[in-house]
Amino acid sequence: MKKKLFCCSLGCPKNRVDSEIVIAQFVNKGWAVAETSDKADLVILNTCSFINDAREESVNSFFDLHASLKKGAKIAVMGCMPQLYPNLGEMLPEADFIFGVNDLPNIEKIVSAHWEKGYLGKIGQSDFLYTASMERVLTFSPWTAYLKIADGCNNFCSYCSIPYIRGRYRERPLKDILAEAENLIKTGVKEIVVIAQDTTQYGSKTNSSLKQLIRSLNALKGNFRFRVMYLYPSGIDRELLETIRDCKKMHNYLEVPIQHISSTVLKAMNRRYTEQDIYNLIEMIKDVFGEDYLLRTTVISSFPAEKKENHELLKTFIEKGFFDYIGAFKYSKEEFSASFKMRAVPAKTADARFAEIEKAAHESMEKRLERFVGKEVEVLYEGIDPELKVPVGRCWNQAPEIDGITIITNLEDEKEGSCLKCRIVSREGTDFIADILR
Repeated sequence: MKKKLFCCSLGCPKNRVDSEIVIAQFVNKGWAVAETSDKADLVILNTCSFINDAREESVNSFFDLHASLKKGAKIAVMGCMPQLYPNLGEMLPEADFIFGVNDLPNIEKIVSAHWEKGYLGKIGQSDFLYTASMERVLTFSPWTAYLKIADGCNNFCSYCSIPYIRGRYRERPLKDILAEAENLIKTGVKEIVVIAQDTTQYGSKTNSSLKQLIRSLNALKGNFRFRVMYLYPSGIDRELLETIRDCKKMHNYLEVPIQHISSTVLKAMNRRYTEQDIYNLIEMIKDVFGEDYLLRTTVISSFPAEKKENHELLKTFIEKGFFDYIGAFKYSKEEFSASFKMRAVPAKTADARFAEIEKAAHESMEKRLERFVGKEVEVLYEGIDPELKVPVGRCWNQAPEIDGITIITNLEDEKEGSCLKCRIVSREGTDFIADILR
């Protein structure tokens, strides 16, 4: 009988891509994919270590998976946590295999060679970068795929440990990225989501640019659309915005993580822009797109350098309603980050501030998203939601996993993966309800 693999991927879409590469290695060697961990001969947990909550989730998930193992099964840990803690084998002796990022292209071979005795990877600085020749098994949807164009980061934001986990910035050649995109389109993918820690940095290592990448993706044949995530604010210029506007296969979806509005806090965060720069960018976006765009951001509340007046400035800025989606986070003190030694905002104060920021963000999104009601949109129909028991999909202003969904009310014989012309008739929170136009 075939051996079975179960892979649990935590954290960001970049981790998901890594998991998909690993799953393909085992499938190509004759393994089957188990639906649940208790049916698997090997369970792989791809961990996230971005903040303390993510590390706690990774550890809890490990012990939950370990408890579910059938007799004779093995469990492996990979991803960010081994990179952050090279001695993870001592901390989790229950793990049969521990893999660093650089082990990723050879995990199936390592498992086969060390099945009986196990394996503890020699964790060094991350420098692996996958190529189009490495197969993937898509795990989110047959019609939506993430396309990772780079890995690592050189920004060294003072609150972030990513450079210490994923290594320095490195990027794939344009030709290799386009080859993978073509492969995805041929398999039926209708939406490509371009990702990296900082997509605006693309081209700095390969004599290219994000603008060139966007134009090249737009020129590919096929019935598909794409969006680009994580646009670093100071990496956006007018030419990039006009490129996005003019490339018809690219959604006018702008994810621009500002993290704060106070210049004082931004400087302490080691972000390379000011309050005025953000206002200038928003005005430039409006000038280029009119109202035909969506703007998503993330903000961090209660960073150590944040005073009461900085908090109030951020709250007021959010209330002005520039953003359609806002991911609000409370500062997490990370031992490997530059801000670790800074004096933290008292916990009670931080909780109170975050509650205000979260409330302001929610109210702002509710008002802003109302503008889409009544609009005609194309919806990628993804199937029947297992919890809601209704047909759902996403339109151009909804990125997978982080935004809402669109509930389709009058579905008849349409197939999953179809792009349907719809009208948004109402909204519930960040979700839309739409009718198919017949």
